[in-house]
Amino acid sequence: MNPTTSATDLGVGAAKKCIEQWGGNPREIGLLIAATNTPSQLLPCLASEVMAELHGVLSRSISTVSMQAQGCSVLLKTVEVAQWYLHSNPRKFALVLLSEAHTPLITPLLRDEYHGFREIVRMRKNRDAHEDEVNRQRTDTTLAIQAMLFGDGAVALLLGAGEGEATLGPVAHLTNDDPEDVNLLTMEGGSLQPVVNVRPQYFMQANVARRGAHYALNTVNKILAHPESPVSHLDQVEGCMIHTGSKKILDGVCSQLALAPDSDKVRASYDILRNYGNLSSASTGFMLTEKRVPKGFGIIVGFGVGFTASAGVVTFR
Repeated sequence: MNPTTSATDLGVGAAKKCIEQWGGNPREIGLLIAATNTPSQLLPCLASEVMAELHGVLSRSISTVSMQAQGCSVLLKTVEVAQWYLHSNPRKFALVLLSEAHTPLITPLLRDEYHGFREIVRMRKNRDAHEDEVNRQRTDTTLAIQAMLFGDGAVALLLGAGEGEATLGPVAHLTNDDPEDVNLLTMEGGSLQPVVNVRPQYFMQANVARRGAHYALNTVNKILAHPESPVSHLDQVEGCMIHTGSKKILDGVCSQLALAPDSDKVRASYDILRNYGNLSSASTGFMLTEKRVPKGFGIIVGFGVGFTASAGVVTFR
């Protein structure tokens, strides 16, 4: 089975749509930041590939930044980089692009049946199968779940130094609160685990949901306590845009933040997960573009590979 799209294809489409909706002069864009965890190839990076496809649209002399393998919390980091650029170049604009194509990395579902994890545990306990067979069944089931969980999508945001639809800040980050958290999420590929002519495997430890909730709570509390934050309590926030890791992870984060999973405040997160799956770095960007909060304050919360998390306040005008 051959994939019919890529992170590059999706990213180019999102960038073109964003520029078209803006209606301004693309030559005023001085910076392109492109982020992905699922690149078409390791080199050249996404920003260069997008620039090649947008020849004649974007100036060849603009600055480009590729932020790859940054995990699911990279959106706020891309915005911060854009803000630094705009502070020095207030007459310019920055185009932020987040694109994910998980499907090409996922093993196709070709078998008629897959064992559930409880069945696999019983096989191991009852010694109904050889250890190698049990491990293969577990890997196949894990890959099947990933195929159902992850989705493909891209989002592009245009940022400028002037008045816009929204402003962002302050922002808080947390990386490797516990040194062992660095391997909560890993993927094969690289000098330590090279992958040759096969799809890389993505590994997730059992305590990801618990640790993800810890990171989300920590970063949200930091921005609520920030002296420059326009809000000091979640009661003042109209919408919480939480990364769509999985329903279990979303439920855990909502529990830590004392938010009801069925409340309007977090509905966008559950809707994006239900409609598109885990979009990795693009998930909270999708929530931003849906404009569920016409005015007031929102909070963006992202967490993932690294292990790292970011949270920030969004003021909608």
